Amino acid sequence: MTTFTPHKPSLLLVDDQVLNIQLLQHIFKDDYAICSATTGAQALALCARQIPDLILLDVVMPVMDGHQVCSHLKAYPRTRDIPIIFVTGHNNPEEESAALQMGAVDFISKPVNALVVRARVSAQLMLRQTLRQVQDLNQNLEARVAQRTAELQRALEHLQHSQEELAHSAANATLSTLIAGVSHELGTPLGNCKMVAGTLAEHTRDLVRDLHAGLLKRSGLERYAEQASEGVALLQRNLERSVELLADFRQVAADQASEQRRSFDLADAVREILHTLSPSLKRHAHRVVVDIPDGIAMDSLPGPLGQVVINLVNNAYLHAFDGRNDGVLTIQAREEDGQVLMGFADNGVGMAPEHLAKLFEPFFSTKIGKGGTGLGMAIVRNLVNKTLGGRISVASTLGGGTRFDLVLPCVLPEQRGK
Repeated sequence: MTTFTPHKPSLLLVDDQVLNIQLLQHIFKDDYAICSATTGAQALALCARQIPDLILLDVVMPVMDGHQVCSHLKAYPRTRDIPIIFVTGHNNPEEESAALQMGAVDFISKPVNALVVRARVSAQLMLRQTLRQVQDLNQNLEARVAQRTAELQRALEHLQHSQEELAHSAANATLSTLIAGVSHELGTPLGNCKMVAGTLAEHTRDLVRDLHAGLLKRSGLERYAEQASEGVALLQRNLERSVELLADFRQVAADQASEQRRSFDLADAVREILHTLSPSLKRHAHRVVVDIPDGIAMDSLPGPLGQVVINLVNNAYLHAFDGRNDGVLTIQAREEDGQVLMGFADNGVGMAPEHLAKLFEPFFSTKIGKGGTGLGMAIVRNLVNKTLGGRISVASTLGGGTRFDLVLPCVLPEQRGK
C-alpha cells in the first residue's frame, strides 16, 4: 500500500493484480498523485486517513470485492462523495447497472484503453472541482447571489446525472465532451466569482477588526458598503453568465442522456450541438459552416442525431484535415417530401478507394493509436440506419474532400421512437 504525494489531484488505484496497478500508474503518473492498494481492506484504511479525489476500483478481488468496498464508502458521510469508477473484465449490462445503483459514477472494462480512461477520469475530476467551487460560493454570497448559485448547482447535478445515465452506452464520449466544454466555458466567470468573494471576505475581516478595536469610522463604513455593493453586482453578473452557459449545454446533455423523442427545429439542434464542441474546435484553425434554414421541424430523437453530428465533425477534424490548417466543413440540410436531406462536405484530404470501402467497418481506422478508435463511423451508420430510421452514403476522392449524405424521416416511425 502506497500513500499520496501532495500538490496534484490524487487517484487511488485498487486492484489485487499488481500488473494492473502498474499499467494504470503508467497512464496517470505525469498528471496525478497516485496511491494504490491491493486489497479492499487496505483501500478503506487509506481512505480513513486521507480522502482521494477519485478511486479506480477493481470489482473482482478476494476477501472483499469492489462492490463491498463501494458500499462501505457510500455508507459514511466522510467518504460517500468520492467518485468511484469500477474497472473490471466482466463486461455485461447487469454488472454496469449494479455499479451505477451502488453509486459509482462510471464503469470501464478491461483491458483499459489509455485514452478513454484518461478522458473519463479527467471529466470526473473537472466536474468534482466545479462542484467544490460552487459549494465555496454558497458559503460567502448574499441571499440573492445564493439563489443564482443554487440554480448553477442544480444544473451541474443534472449534468452529473446525465453522465450516470450514459455510462452504459457509446454516448459516454459525447458527455465527456460536454463536461469538458462546460468546465472550460465556466472557468472565467467562476474564477471571477472566487476572486471577488475572496476580496469581500478580506474587506469584511478588516471591517470587523476595526469595529472591535473601536477604530471604525463613517468613511470606512461607507467605503466598505461601496466595495460590497460593487462586489455583489460583479458576483451576480458572473453567476448569471454561468447559468446562461449551462442552459446552452443542458438541452444537448438531456437529449444524450434520455434518448427520448421530441419535436425540435433542426437548425437550432445543430447549433446547440456545435456549441458543445466549440471549446475543442477553437483550438484549430478550421471552420464549420452551417447552411441549414430555420423551420425544418423534426419529431425524432435529438440525442442520437447529436451523436451523429458530433462524430462526423470529429471525423473531419481528425482525418480529413490532417496536415492542413484551412479546413472547412459545410453542414447543409433541406426538407423534401417528408424527409430531411443532410450533407456534411469537407475540403480535406479525401480517401483512397480501399479505405472508402472499409469506412463503416468496426475498428477500421487509419489513426488507430493516434486518436482514432475505429468505431466512430460504425456508430454513425448504426444510429442513422437503426435508431433514426434513415440511411447514409459517402463519396470521396483522394485529395478532393469527402461528403456524407444522410436521409432522415422528419417524423420518426412510432416503433423506433419507443
